[in-house]
Amino acid sequence: MDFYEGLNVPADSLRVLVLENHAFQRSIAVKMLGQLGCRHVFESAYAGEALALLKQVGAVDIVVCDLRLEGMDGLEFIQRAAQKALIKHGIVSCGLSAELRRGVIRMVSLLGLSFLGDAGKPLKIETLGHLLDSCGAPEPQAQAAVSEANCLDECDVRRGLANKEFFAFYLPRCDVLSGSIKGVDVLAHWDHPLQGLLPPSLFMPVIERCGLLDEMLLTMLDQGLELQRELMVQGIGFRLTFGLHTDQLSSRHLSLRIKSLLQFYRSAGMGIGFELTPQGLFEPSAMGLESLIRLRLLGCDLCLGDFGANQASLLHFCQLPFNQLKVAGPFMTDLENQPRNRAVIKSCLMLADALGLGVTVAGVENAGQHLILLDMNCAQGQGRYFAPPLSRDDLSRRLTSSVSLMGDES
Repeated sequence: MDFYEGLNVPADSLRVLVLENHAFQRSIAVKMLGQLGCRHVFESAYAGEALALLKQVGAVDIVVCDLRLEGMDGLEFIQRAAQKALIKHGIVSCGLSAELRRGVIRMVSLLGLSFLGDAGKPLKIETLGHLLDSCGAPEPQAQAAVSEANCLDECDVRRGLANKEFFAFYLPRCDVLSGSIKGVDVLAHWDHPLQGLLPPSLFMPVIERCGLLDEMLLTMLDQGLELQRELMVQGIGFRLTFGLHTDQLSSRHLSLRIKSLLQFYRSAGMGIGFELTPQGLFEPSAMGLESLIRLRLLGCDLCLGDFGANQASLLHFCQLPFNQLKVAGPFMTDLENQPRNRAVIKSCLMLADALGLGVTVAGVENAGQHLILLDMNCAQGQGRYFAPPLSRDDLSRRLTSSVSLMGDES
């Protein structure tokens, strides 16, 4: 029995619809799916007929369809089926150009679906099998966590802060050539007494809404600086980068508290950075600019995050004291087959070099992307290919073992 890794279910449990005008090509697709282990395969020649069929038999996991259908085309079918929650994943079989493929990917993502890829015409069983393998589904545990996290409120968050239930996790920024950890992004995780360990995406909106961003940042800064000092005694140095919201720039109170913490840990600020990810139109006030300048005067780095995917502009580099940038992770998606994405990343690397900026490329997920970054002479990358977010102990072990290996080699 074949199992598909993304779905974690046997192939014979998959429900698949083949939507194709041409009877011969439709029969070939149905036969291939059967050979791949799919036992619940439905077929239809026309989109309207397919919608009626799905209403009768229920939703399917995957639809394999041509976009150039007679009558209602495949695009309209996908729209209508998605609105009625009749499909989850889509495979097209029409040989799209790169530009059209990008458009389809964006369209289906806006509909809440996942686009598995273009199987092309004529269909090949190897290609179809590969696309089925890439099919993923949300983890039930994650869905349950989201549901439970909806119950989080300000009182719960304040109680958690008071009881020291929030802990720093560390997402490494690694040397692209050697893989060694050069720095980390500090991310808050909540060890909730009832719901277990919660990632920041589940509680940070509550933190922001309740005006507790400063308290959370200072909690993470305290933990990060303590670990940095502990490892520095062992001769291990690394940089800490903390997320900073634009709303936190409206007062000098935060920068003064950061200065006090740096003095307490006897840190000159040289191993500390703050990443600002502008949301909406970002035009800092005089006080906001003062806060950024004050952080730079403390010796801290300032990184403009998600570069290329938000309102951050080149003008910010000309007017504001940033000395680092992070290229947005979405540009790494399907990097091997997206020349425009590669061109954007290469341009960002050239820009950073010309302006004397440090640069990190986020979203590195596989060896193919890693090789492309190596060819571009990218110095620093971040993503699950290098390392997931690490606990304090895991980071300490990894950094300590790296130092040990270097000592053995010498």
